[in-house]
Amino acid sequence: MSLKFRRIGIIGIGLIGSSFALAIRKKNLTDEIWGYSNTGSSSKRAKELGIIDYVANNLFEIGKNCDFIFIAIPVLSIPLILKELAEYAREDTIITDGGSTKHFVEECHKYFKFKNFIGGHPIAGTEKSGPESGFAELYENNCCILTPVRETDIKKLEIVKAVWETIGMNVVIMSPKEHDRIMANISHMPHVIAYCLVDSVKDKYFNGDKITKLAGGGFKDFTRIAKSDESMWTDIFLANQKYILSAIDDFEKSLKELKTFVIEKDFEKIKNFLARAKKSLLD
Repeated sequence: MSLKFRRIGIIGIGLIGSSFALAIRKKNLTDEIWGYSNTGSSSKRAKELGIIDYVANNLFEIGKNCDFIFIAIPVLSIPLILKELAEYAREDTIITDGGSTKHFVEECHKYFKFKNFIGGHPIAGTEKSGPESGFAELYENNCCILTPVRETDIKKLEIVKAVWETIGMNVVIMSPKEHDRIMANISHMPHVIAYCLVDSVKDKYFNGDKITKLAGGGFKDFTRIAKSDESMWTDIFLANQKYILSAIDDFEKSLKELKTFVIEKDFEKIKNFLARAKKSLLD
């Protein structure tokens, strides 16, 4: 498959969007990269840094002039962007996103006369944000999930798959519902736990700086996660409410069980509990 686009548009030029721009430029997938951000500040900064070639003034410009469009904004805002883009998309325009939940895919797919939209989720990131944080290697050797629906254009799906594979990602295909259920447990819950853990110790014994200096690698992993963008994760928690609440219930059951064993000072039950968790990772 020959992958070369005349113009690629990116909506949202933070860490994810700027890294995508740098990755496709590195692989020479397009002649031009256009960027659009709601306030304009991040796209203007990305232009200054040479990450994009042109700052679009509105979604009309992106929708009418770009062959491939990647949406990298907080997940609750994606449906509104898709609804507007559907008014401008040409028959051959391909649109995908990087949203961490896919609850909107089925409904938003109906907006597009030419089946332009393919739901996606490149699983990559850091705790940093903004165009300055982007780097071309962010996506390499990570997983990207694509979430087609029954009416999805298979040719467009294959092109989106090829783009992500070209910049180094391993692509997995599943339904939007399966994606949200799995991500609630293995992606969203670590952030729930990290934010709660840091919140629970923030006023105890030490200030944050001393805690970080004294902490071992385990706690530092949690603090790194808890430094993630709060607006983005607020969106994710609300967008995937059903499955996150279910995952929190499961976690609370396990936590309560371990707490009971500790209260009882039951060495064997604690050891078996830990061994059971460990074994699930080795199977």
